[in-house]
Amino acid sequence: MYCSKCGKAVDESGEFCKHCGARLAGDTLEAAPKLTVEHAEAVPTYETPNMIPLDMIERNERMVFETHPSKMEAFFKYIAGGILLIAGGITLMVVLGWNIFGGVLIGAGVIIGLIGFIKWRSVIYALTTHRIIVLSGILSKHLYENRLDRVQDIRMDISVRQRIFKYGDISVTTAGTGGIEHIWKNIPEPRKRQKQLRTLVAG
Repeated sequence: MYCSKCGKAVDESGEFCKHCGARLAGDTLEAAPKLTVEHAEAVPTYETPNMIPLDMIERNERMVFETHPSKMEAFFKYIAGGILLIAGGITLMVVLGWNIFGGVLIGAGVIIGLIGFIKWRSVIYALTTHRIIVLSGILSKHLYENRLDRVQDIRMDISVRQRIFKYGDISVTTAGTGGIEHIWKNIPEPRKRQKQLRTLVAG
């Protein structure tokens, strides 16, 4: 529940807001949290989602960003291997005349590359003024969401390869859990995204 005066999370059983002292009565507890002017300027938002289904967005909730994981991670795991298989298949067909074996390698390379592309496209990371969101899955969909008022600690990890190609992992510790939860893995621009999340949580 949230205070309608300051927009911060409050205890449902309390009579007054612990942040601003406003009396909590009636629809006061039902008001959605709002960004202060300071945080609204620091974290630009937009209304209509581009990747997340519109029916998933709550009333008065605004988008901060939506993105897929880094393309480079999909390249290293799948697409590069697919390219090597295709190149090997073409070599067998042209140089040795092994058309069948070459065709098999080319087909396998195309399939592996396509799998990597589909897996990359099937994961969406998003941040709103209310929630952290991870939507994944190709045919069946899996949703992870965590309200910002439950976030306690934020952690960012960037390996050498991730640093070179400007992506990384952001994890959080939330109220009611005993450890770190991996939220956004291989997310582009991790420093920018971590700063946006930290600003909203602090607000």
